[in-house]
Formats: sequence, structure tokens, C-alpha cells
Amino acid sequence: MWYAGERMKVVYGHTDSIYVQMPIDKAEETLDLLNNHVRGIFPNVLGLDEHPVKLEFEKYFSTLGVGKTKNRNAGLISWKDGKYLEDEEFTMTGFTAKRQAITPLAKTVQMKLLKKWVDQIPEAAISNWLNEEYQKVMGGKMDTSILIQRSRYRPERLTYMCDSCNKQYTWREAVDLRLSQETQNNFCDKCGNTLELVTLEGKQPGIGAGVEGLIWHNQHHTEQIEDSYLYMRVLDNPNRVSYMHPITGQYKRPTYISALTAEELLQHTPDYRHYADSILKKAEPVYKAMGWDMSAIEVDKNQRGLGEWW
Repeated sequence: MWYAGERMKVVYGHTDSIYVQMPIDKAEETLDLLNNHVRGIFPNVLGLDEHPVKLEFEKYFSTLGVGKTKNRNAGLISWKDGKYLEDEEFTMTGFTAKRQAITPLAKTVQMKLLKKWVDQIPEAAISNWLNEEYQKVMGGKMDTSILIQRSRYRPERLTYMCDSCNKQYTWREAVDLRLSQETQNNFCDKCGNTLELVTLEGKQPGIGAGVEGLIWHNQHHTEQIEDSYLYMRVLDNPNRVSYMHPITGQYKRPTYISALTAEELLQHTPDYRHYADSILKKAEPVYKAMGWDMSAIEVDKNQRGLGEWW
């Protein structure tokens, strides 16, 4: 593609947008050229007051990082809606740092990483920084509260039905029914068939993360979780009391713990490996896009080699 006699590099395109590399002082001129070219190919055959095809110049990025998959990009906008910005605006698309369902740790790391990326910080410097963050988490040398997530108790997500007769059971009713029946094979108290629970949409149910912690908490605490709660993934502890899984009827120790307060939650030891690995997951899209080596993030720089022991 060309503009004003020079080649214009297309770096990214998605749905109704296209990103090209060119000087900002050539943007408006090139926009007119493109609009005239497109309209020459697709004339206004309906005779509308305004041609239905109109390309617009919306933003200019001083720096733009583009991932290879899932419409991922991040950059610094220096010109927007017809004017230069006094302070460049950071923006991103397709990265999960925007989601609520991630830890403050993961959100903070990914936001800082993306900003370093678009600021064109060298690979080695970014890897050194991520390595420091990774080792802090692995060693539990950070504020544990950044591992805590918040969710809300939604009864509809914890209501199931018998796969045979569609009778609905809350998770509490399912547990109470299993506890009340002496036989290992639990039966639906309506149809008499073996109790096989599915979601209200007829799908195989799953219990994980905060939901698992919620069920564990409510089976063993007088003060029940009935609205907002906190949860965290924890290390396995043989002394931790098990809970009855409402779907399988089996007893198991929880992988996640839920609580009403952070103080209660922090009485348990976090699964530091799990949270350290979340740093790798947030770094992966950028590293894949740039062809960088992620192994530098995990290496323990304090670990001595064999030669140092002799």
C-alpha cells in the first residue's frame, strides 16, 4: 500500500479497523487518497446524500505493540479525535488485565508489563523485572493480600437438577440428601434413580475456585457466606477438614478457601507456585508476539551452580 508516493506498512487489522505505520503529517492526505480510491471502486449507486463508505482517521499511536492472536494490542495514543494529547494515553485490547476475575497481582503485573512493552523497554530489562516479581511470589516475599480475589454468591449457579426427573436441588439439599442416606449409592428422593446432578441447562456441573471454597466454608462455619466473599488458592494441608462435594458425594480437601474477611483467609498458606505461574501466563502473549525467551523469567539467579560448591 502506498501514500503520497511512498510505501505504507499495514501492521494490524481487525473487523472495521486497520493500523498502518506512517508519519502523522501524512495521515489526512493519505485518508483522502484512500477514500477517493475506495469510492472509485464502489460508486454511490444508490445516490445517497453521503457515500456509504467513509474511512476515518481516529487515533495516532506513538508506540503500538501487536500480539499474534486474539486481537491483542497495547499502545500509547498521542493524537485522538482531531487533537494532540498533552499526556499520551495508554490503551489495550484483548488482555485480561481488564477482567475482574483475576488477582490484583496478575492485573498489576500485566499492566506494568504492557506499559514497559509499549515504552520499548529492552527484552533483558523486562525479563529481569519479571524474574524479580516471580521470585518474590515463589518465596512468599510480597503482600499476600494481592493474591486475594472477590466474588459474589449466586444461588442460581449452585442449583442443580436430577438428570432423570429434573427435580431441582440446591447444593445444600444435595449434601443433606447424601448425608441422610446410609447407602453409598445416593438416590433422588423424587424418582428413586441414582442421583446424577446436572446444571439447570443439562450440562455437566463443575465446582472450582471460589465456589469450591464457598461450599467448604459453609459446611464448616456457623457464619454462612450468602453474598460477597473473598477466596484464595491454598497449599494442601493434611490437617485441613474436608468437605462433601455436592456433585460426586465424595469427601475432599479444598484447593481454594473462601472467607468473609481477609484476616480469616490469610490464616491459610497460599499456593505460591500457582500465583507465580500466573505471572508467566500474563507475560506469555507479549513474549510470543515478540519471539522472546520466557525461560529467563523463571530462572533462580540465587541458585548456585555445581562449581560454586567445591
